[in-house]
Amino acid sequence: MNEKEVDLNTYVIDICNKHTYHGIRLILSRTAARELFKYKLTLKDCERILDEGYESPRKRDKCTVENWLDLGNKTYNLVIVKDVNYSFKENVWVIIHLGRFNRRKIK
Repeated sequence: MNEKEVDLNTYVIDICNKHTYHGIRLILSRTAARELFKYKLTLKDCERILDEGYESPRKRDKCTVENWLDLGNKTYNLVIVKDVNYSFKENVWVIIHLGRFNRRKIK
């Protein structure tokens, strides 16, 4: 590994360590990373959806959380699952889905 790769890896680990939900670190799945890039959002935005958003109307499994946040005429939904990161030997929240859809006005 050259010096740039070490710096990049350190930067990625610092980003992931910085963002938490209920004191547990948030990390991204590959699919969620693609969705994050698609909607031009950051982990800070994910944290905001979890903190300021509301629980979705559909029910999920015991260790799964889905929150929605309304911004303008769009609703963002975020799904996280509690898991264990064996590299760091700690519990983590894995972001498995990030979506966006239009809200319909009720007439």
